[in-house]
Amino acid sequence: MTTRVDAAVTAMTGPAAPPRRNGELVFDAPWQGRAFGMAVGVVERLGLEWKVFQERLIAAIAAHPEAPYYDCWVAALERLVLDYGAATAEEMDAARETVRETSE
Repeated sequence: MTTRVDAAVTAMTGPAAPPRRNGELVFDAPWQGRAFGMAVGVVERLGLEWKVFQERLIAAIAAHPEAPYYDCWVAALERLVLDYGAATAEEMDAARETVRETSE
């Protein structure tokens, strides 16, 4: 992570803050760590400030407060990718279908 994104992720507080244990990020499944890394990579690749992702994460959590944290993380990442034209809705649907097929 760049210093800018690393510091911004570390500074996250409230319901949008990633789960931590003893100061370390906690991932209950490998896909969660990958989703985390993908969000950092997309933000850096698009040259955005971390707050752009964080705003979408806060909105996803508010829209689905009962949803698991990293499900909201993925929803926020998808919204960011669509909002900035990094992928189309059709490309996202095709990627979801590929994941479904390979996980069966």
